[in-house]
Amino acid sequence: MNRFSPALFCLSVLLCSAQVFAADTTTAVTPSAPSPAQTLAARTAKIECPAFQKIATDYQAKFLAPMQSWSGQHLSKLGTKKLTYVFSGADIVTPLTLFTTADHFTLIADQTPEYTLPQEISGAQIAKECQTQAYFARYGYFRTNDLEGKDSVKPRFVKMLAYSILMSGGSIGKMEYLSIAANGKLEVRDNPTTTKPDGLRFHVTTSDKRAVLVDYLRMNLSNSGLNAEPRLQQFLSSHTSDTIFIKSASHLLQKNYFSILAGLITDHAHNVVQDETGLDIALFGKYYQIDSYGKFLRPHPLWHDSPSGVRLRDFLSGKSTLQPLPFTIGYEKTSGSVLLVGTRLVNRAQNN
Repeated sequence: MNRFSPALFCLSVLLCSAQVFAADTTTAVTPSAPSPAQTLAARTAKIECPAFQKIATDYQAKFLAPMQSWSGQHLSKLGTKKLTYVFSGADIVTPLTLFTTADHFTLIADQTPEYTLPQEISGAQIAKECQTQAYFARYGYFRTNDLEGKDSVKPRFVKMLAYSILMSGGSIGKMEYLSIAANGKLEVRDNPTTTKPDGLRFHVTTSDKRAVLVDYLRMNLSNSGLNAEPRLQQFLSSHTSDTIFIKSASHLLQKNYFSILAGLITDHAHNVVQDETGLDIALFGKYYQIDSYGKFLRPHPLWHDSPSGVRLRDFLSGKSTLQPLPFTIGYEKTSGSVLLVGTRLVNRAQNN
């Protein structure tokens, strides 16, 4: 028969107590502070515009629904996986809607997004952002003066990007900071470095539950901007080989001082989808088989004397029929709008 030992009992109690105490102290975890990117994502994805749901509903009825139906018939056959949208402004919803086979979208424009957001925001700021988004929902494009706050409050550009994603029916997961290295490689990080980032990455779940990446990069795409930063040319050379999308681009690619970008596109892009403000039709038709949709009688009044507009009108008038386009694309005008879908016809090197 075993005899009970008070000393052994006390020792076992002390050991157990020590083990429990040790377990308690080792399992307690102090929550870590959110990273700058996590904080930015939470504040960016928050809907602050009271009228946003109505704005989104109006846009979806006028633009998104017909674009979805049309693109399923005419753009899905391109098999686009990586889309680059130059002169994009804050318009993410249009490429998300038109290119449903893509899983990586890169938007490039000259607006600088905010890389941090304060907790407090003024009513005037929110009102301006609502107004800017409502204009887009009505017409399908942003005005540069609105995005840059000319003679008014400047909307937060990162919020305009976020609202555009939400307008598509998508949702925003995490965000990351982007930088373009000296060799043209894209670098991704959770925290901004000592130097200002070149852009932002949104991890997006689309309305049909696909996981896609949406990158926004700030660049000066003119010849002077690209010559000043060779790393940007290197980046573009490696990121323009699939599909290029151009819309509401102020006819900039038709100017001599954007010839470097035009050359990069025609050197590398397999597909180009554009409205009348993209590549000059003479250059476009040299390298691409073009399917034309919509109607085009003349450029927007701001560019009524555009020689490239005259060339496009002559090009389209020579076609027996233009295929229908059940929505407005680009600048609103009574003379209609056109969407040109180009697939690579010949390598540029072979044609020189």
